[in-house]
Amino acid sequence: MKTTAKHFEIFKKECQKWIKVFGLYGHRFYYQHEDIKGRQLAYCIYPDDHEDRVFTLGLTVNLDCEYSMIDIKKSAFHEVMEAFLYRIGNLARCRYVQPEEIDDEIHNIVRILENTIFDKGLNNGNHRSKHSR
Repeated sequence: MKTTAKHFEIFKKECQKWIKVFGLYGHRFYYQHEDIKGRQLAYCIYPDDHEDRVFTLGLTVNLDCEYSMIDIKKSAFHEVMEAFLYRIGNLARCRYVQPEEIDDEIHNIVRILENTIFDKGLNNGNHRSKHSR
């Protein structure tokens, strides 16, 4: 099956939704609708420099299996999460990483989650901090 320009627009829109939900404003994202090696519907191309947060999110054109619109949307979420967690994974694989680099990235992820997930919970009135007594 081939993905169409309409599928690609849905993929981009879904990626942008999750980028906004998770507040990935310190990242830059580019999009492409091209084939790459492998048998995957979507992909994330990582930066060469692990300090850089520039990613290309892509949707494969020619795929040799069936897929649904839900598969396209789920793939968009998956690729955004790959970008979200890329640096911590890269630090874990580095041979000469300093412990404070890992701590810095963990705190970066925690701050993103505080500014997105935690704040949404407060707006719903469903969460109350144990520390707010």
